[in-house]
Amino acid sequence: MSRFIHLSSLSCIALMSTYAFGQTSYAGGCNPLNSTCPIDPALGTTLNQTFTAASTQLNPNLWNVTAGGEAIQFGANGAELVISNPGESITAESTFYIQFGQVEVMMQAAAGQGIISTFDLLSDDLDEIDLEIMGGNTSFVESNWYGWGNTSQFNAVYHPLNGPQESLHNYTIVWTKDQLQWIIDGNVARTVPYAEPGQYPQTPSKLKFGIWAGGDSPQPGTVAWAGGKVDWTKGPFTMTVQSITITDATTNVTSYTYGDTTGSYQSITSTPGISAASKLANKVSAAQSAQKQWNGLSQTAKIAIGCSVVGVLLIVVVAYTAICVVQRKKGRLERQRADREWDEQQNELLAYRSRMAKGGFAVSHMGHGEKF
Repeated sequence: MSRFIHLSSLSCIALMSTYAFGQTSYAGGCNPLNSTCPIDPALGTTLNQTFTAASTQLNPNLWNVTAGGEAIQFGANGAELVISNPGESITAESTFYIQFGQVEVMMQAAAGQGIISTFDLLSDDLDEIDLEIMGGNTSFVESNWYGWGNTSQFNAVYHPLNGPQESLHNYTIVWTKDQLQWIIDGNVARTVPYAEPGQYPQTPSKLKFGIWAGGDSPQPGTVAWAGGKVDWTKGPFTMTVQSITITDATTNVTSYTYGDTTGSYQSITSTPGISAASKLANKVSAAQSAQKQWNGLSQTAKIAIGCSVVGVLLIVVVAYTAICVVQRKKGRLERQRADREWDEQQNELLAYRSRMAKGGFAVSHMGHGEKF
């Protein structure tokens, strides 16, 4: 297991962790711990999204951008979440939920003192699983979790990582009913065993990711936790997300429902079927699979395919040209034949008129012996 620092060992920061990027309100104003709440639409499959310079937006059927959507750009390394001024932030959340599963994010955190890059899983009863990176901390990333939004819990741990703001890294959360793990660049950084509801996240959750300025908070504790005040003259600040893969541990389901108010995973029921998100995910996956297969080809293979395509196009062009030539030749022959027929008709008409003028068509009446 990777070396890490537990937040409780950092005495000057321990009380500040309560101001992290967690939600503090219930979705739709409904707390499933004491109310009957609407169902949660499920993913029910695996969604694999890779963002490129050709991307134009986060699919609104899969992602709800709740802040700063106009500031999301797309470049060679993926989706770029850019903030430039005080008060700006960008947050996107999935339109679906997963009930246990895995989330893998390939991302480069934003640099800048007081700037926070984060992604987390959040449920309706405020079970929360976090990965947060401070822009001014070039040596560590933070994992954290809460049960039922209880920010008096001190669960943050800092994991060593060289330059999370300088390059892309793979951050993976593996979440089951037995344990919770954070994996960084393929290495297990932290494992948390299952505990009772309120002490271990275990209810259907959305994925959220975004960038915000913790250093601009009016709360001194949050500013200290974020690493200090933001110097906006050093902006803009950019968080880059290259790819996101989300796997719902429960497959072929359309929704999740809280069966009671215990907040236990055992109370969660699901409705069988193919979810709307699953249908979209499969469409996206098919297109990305084709793109991935193309990207995986050698340059020689790509050239060969390109030459084959060009060859087919040339055959089509030659065939089309030949057809046009044949049709034009046929058209000329038909025109020549029509011209000959016209000439023949005109000659016959002239001969007819000439004979008429010479009286060649006089008529005799044999009965009276008279000639007209």
